[in-house]
This record gives sequence, C-alpha cells and structure tokens, in this order.
Amino acid sequence: MSEVNLRLRHASSECVEFFWNGRSLQGRKGESLAAALLANGVQTLAWTRKSHRPLGYSGSYVAGVLARVDGVPNVRLDLLAVTAGVQVEMQNCWPGPAFDVLRLSRLIPDRWLQGGFEHTNLVPSGSPLFQRWEALLAFLAGVAKPAERTAEVAVPQGQYVSSDVLVIGGGPAGCAAANEAARAGRSVVLVTRGHQLGRYAQSAGQPKPQLDERVQQVTGVEVFGAYREGQLLLGAPHDPAQGALAFDADDVVLATGRRACPPVIPNMWLPGVMDARTALIMAHEQAVAPGARVVVVGNGDQTAHANRLRELGVNVVAVKAISELRRVLGRNAVSAALFEQPVACDALVHAGPWLVDASLTFQSRAEGLLQLREQRQSRLRTVGSAAEPDQPLPVAARTRYKALLCPCFDVSCHEVEALIEQGITDLEVIKRLTSCGMGPCQGQPCWDLLRALVSARSGIPLHTLPRPTLRPPRRALSVAQAAGLADVVEPLQ
Repeated sequence: MSEVNLRLRHASSECVEFFWNGRSLQGRKGESLAAALLANGVQTLAWTRKSHRPLGYSGSYVAGVLARVDGVPNVRLDLLAVTAGVQVEMQNCWPGPAFDVLRLSRLIPDRWLQGGFEHTNLVPSGSPLFQRWEALLAFLAGVAKPAERTAEVAVPQGQYVSSDVLVIGGGPAGCAAANEAARAGRSVVLVTRGHQLGRYAQSAGQPKPQLDERVQQVTGVEVFGAYREGQLLLGAPHDPAQGALAFDADDVVLATGRRACPPVIPNMWLPGVMDARTALIMAHEQAVAPGARVVVVGNGDQTAHANRLRELGVNVVAVKAISELRRVLGRNAVSAALFEQPVACDALVHAGPWLVDASLTFQSRAEGLLQLREQRQSRLRTVGSAAEPDQPLPVAARTRYKALLCPCFDVSCHEVEALIEQGITDLEVIKRLTSCGMGPCQGQPCWDLLRALVSARSGIPLHTLPRPTLRPPRRALSVAQAAGLADVVEPLQ
C-alpha cells in the first residue's frame, strides 16, 4: 500500500512532517493522525492486550487508535489532527515496535489467560504469588507507561447550560427538531460531538442541514451521561483544556443516529475493516481512502455507500450483502473477503448492521448514584434513525477460526462459548468472568455482539437478554474536568 494509492484527488497539498515510532512521515493539513498514518501505509496502530493481535483504524474500536503522543499515553489518534513535528509511538510493545517481545504471547494457550487481566481466576488475590502474577500480566498486556513528564494540571471550570429543550446530535433530524422547538418560542441548545453540522450527511452526499439562528450551538462536546430521569446530562469536550458541561433541560431530544456494528465473523477485527460512516467521513473530509482495493458490504444500503465512495475517488472492487460474508482473510491485515468465492482486497467497509446506542436512555432511568434501573419513565425522546429498530447481527457458525468479540480485553468468541457450554448465559456474569465490554470503548459495540452470540449459541431469544449494566461515564472525561464540575452540579442526596 502506498501513499499515492490512498490520497484522493481533493487532498490538501500542504504537507506536515510528523513521526511514527521515530520514522519521518508526511501528513496533510486537516487530517487526523489515524488517517495520516493510514495514508502512509501504516495499518496496525495497536495490539490487543492478551494475544497481541493487530488492531487498526476501524471506527468501532477505540483500542485500535490509542497511542503515545509526545510522551502522553492513551491518546486517540482519530480525534487528534496532524501537527508539525508531533511524535507518535505505538505504546503496547516491548522493548519497541521494531522488535516486540510481547508478541510471543500469541503462543500462550487461551485457557491460561481467560478472564481478562483484572480478574484472579488462576492466582487468588490473597496468595503470596499474586503481586508477581499481576506484574506478569501487566507486562504481557503491554500496559502503557506513565507520561514521561509531570506538570501541574489546571482544573478547567465546568459550565452549567440551561434551556427548555436540549437536542443531542447535529444531523438532519437533530437540526429539524431544534428548528421546530425554536419556532415554537422555546429556548434550544443543540450539542454535537463534531465541529460542524451534518458531517455524515454531507459525507454521504446530502446537503448540509440548516439551523435556526435562535438555536444555541455547542460543538466538539460528547454527552456521556444522563441522570435524574434525563433532566441532567453531562458532556465532555474533546479538548481536555476545556471544562466539562452540565446540561439542564425540560425536554431532551436524542438525534444521535445509528452506528454500524461489525458482525460476529472471524477476523472482523483485522486492520483494514472499517465502518461506513468512518470511511465516508475520512474520504470526504480528509481525502484518504480506506484502502487501495475496497469491498463494501451492508444490509441493503451497501450500493449507495459504495457509489458515494466511488464518487470520492475510492476504488471499490465489489459490493455484497453482509449476509453473504463468511469471514475476512488475512493474518496481520485484510487480504481478502470470503463470500462464495474470495475477493482480493485490502479494506472491507461494512454499512451495518445498524444499531442504536441506548446508553443515554438507559442511564436516564437511574435511581440514586449508580443504580441503573429500567423501571422509571425517561424525559428523553428519540428522533430520526435513532428511533428506528436495531438490525439483526449476523453470527458465524462455530469454526476453528477465532472471532474476536472484545478487542479492548482480547475476548474471543471461543472464550464466551466455553462459558455457555458450562450453562453460563447471564450477561452480567459473563462480563465479570471475561471483562468483555469493560475496556476504553465501554462496551461499544462489544455488548451488542455479546448478546447476539449468547442468543445464537444458547437459543435464548435476543429480546429476552438485557444489556449488561452501563457504568457511566462512557466517554473520556479527565479527572481535572470532573473536578471542575464540583461547583456546578449539586450532589444527589
């Protein structure tokens, strides 16, 4: 894969030098570090914790874009723009990326490392060997080293934002709901995690949604928690120097859309697999193709996504229904997609299955501090695609190939299937035994994959399997930002 193949015709000509593991690379103005690395042929950005399998820029798994930036660990490369001279390093390797001894952990039998590194399945916590065992597991996991430099951290003051209506999401549905409320004479605040309205819509070839000038717009903030029956919501700015926000509204409208969830198919974790939303935004805004030869799969809308990618200059070699996909071929990166016959490619873009993130509606029914119960009426309502039902998740038949379920904690389908064979089908119990969904992505999309797998293997109807308990916050919030909310949010009694 070369830079020429992945830079699209509308790419910026302004070059920026940056460094990946000490190697000088060229980025373009406006690109994220993740896109710039991909354009330079770097697909593997991280390794899984236990078996050190490769992870890349998928759009679904946060673990695949975490790296060390200018000495600071666990920085998301998909949210950080390229700047001149920035030093980016792979962090979960030892002694270094060129020669990574920790990759030998692939040879350790899975049964020896079941249960995640936070659990003491093999060595009881009260035993004399526990500390040594814990140190060994941390070493094998490639846990990131602390920051090389320490400095006094400033606490950004939190902000309190009150309105009649709070709209979360800046797409066409969110803008339409905000405009309707503003025309009715209500005070409206619209918050979106991006810095512009309708990113996905514009990337898909739709016009930019228009927002009434009476609507107060808050950009670059992701709402991560809903409390007090949905009347109080907290938001985390992507810029850690900015203070967190507390939103108070009489009515809350969720226009968060849906996300593409990878099916439970072997090798869907390989670098080169990317969801359609991420691929379209990267191609449209940053002029970087997901690959030199791209296969698009989906649940009915794959043709529209493929045609849009072609309009942007991406070389799409095949378009298939996701139900026809058997597995992804490749060892350290995508080499082909297997249907009835293999199709050679270096990238697989999946448009679906489309699922709704139910975390905010679930949290809004909470009683107390962390007692997340589902029996109370929420103040939240959903509009647009966020109100549509989830699409079914394909689950491959059991094979000798290992399908990854949770990349953050390196939980395979085989590990969960072994528990199901023992009669363990309670999702909360499985989560605690495997650590599935307890990593940086906070269960997105692992919990949905877990439900689909348990239902497929046990015969339990999917609708009877509740989602595991959600533990807010589900988005990155620094300790300094949380401290800044102390004088803004009154504690619950």
